[in-house]
Amino acid sequence: MSDTFCFWTHGVNVIPEYTKEYTGTNNGLYMRRAGWGAQIKQKKATENWFHFAIPSATQLDDDNVSYYHAWLRLRINNDAAVDRVHIREASGPQSNCPLIWDSGIINITGQDTELSFNLPDQQCKGPLVMCVHVKFEGDNGEIVFAGAGGWFEEWT
Repeated sequence: MSDTFCFWTHGVNVIPEYTKEYTGTNNGLYMRRAGWGAQIKQKKATENWFHFAIPSATQLDDDNVSYYHAWLRLRINNDAAVDRVHIREASGPQSNCPLIWDSGIINITGQDTELSFNLPDQQCKGPLVMCVHVKFEGDNGEIVFAGAGGWFEEWT
């Protein structure tokens, strides 16, 4: 049996894609980072992508590594919804971070949960990023990201 390795990043490390400061998007983004994660709110009828850099090993114990599984821990109220999750890999210096996994259309709302994703069994050649799309549908839309992680195994 091959060795397995699980790596996590805390929710405070989440990065929003669309912000007033960097993209000029006036979506009312509010973020509070604390020991329990990142609390995020936005204006009603807005949406955003949120990105987690997943610590990723390409070699462990002198062996190549494959990615196997990923997780996302969150709490979301009924005024917001996660409707899509992507996982991408920066597999080389000229890489455009190709998509390695896509949830398709989902509807995660009103939950305190850990989502679990089975990834294709492929050799890991670079860092992974988890991209989470959130729609803020009501006046009080809120999500709290607690963390994201990945499961890696020795490539056999």
